[in-house]
Amino acid sequence: MWSRVVAVVAGAALAAGGFALGRGTADTHAGHDAGVREGHAAGLQEGRALQATGSSPRTIRAAFDAGYAAGANDVFGGFDGGWSLSEPYVVTLARGNGAVTYRIDSRRLARGSR
Repeated sequence: MWSRVVAVVAGAALAAGGFALGRGTADTHAGHDAGVREGHAAGLQEGRALQATGSSPRTIRAAFDAGYAAGANDVFGGFDGGWSLSEPYVVTLARGNGAVTYRIDSRRLARGSR
């Protein structure tokens, strides 16, 4: 009987150790940050579209989406060329005009890049 108790306790300890080892080596954050960023951006766009239209008819939604994409591209106004993807930049913001809160005033590659 004691041998069974010892075998059960040893088996449980081995299983718990294996579980802990597996959890400790698992990459539980793979893609998490990218997914949060994408979900946040999509949620903002969806929320603003619904807020602006009060509903989501296809023609109004398509016009809103086109305007949203144009605005996202316009943020680089005056700096629409010469960006290197996956490179860190130091960007200086300045006050925008009218309903535009900010604008890019200058940009340069961060020190240590390339």
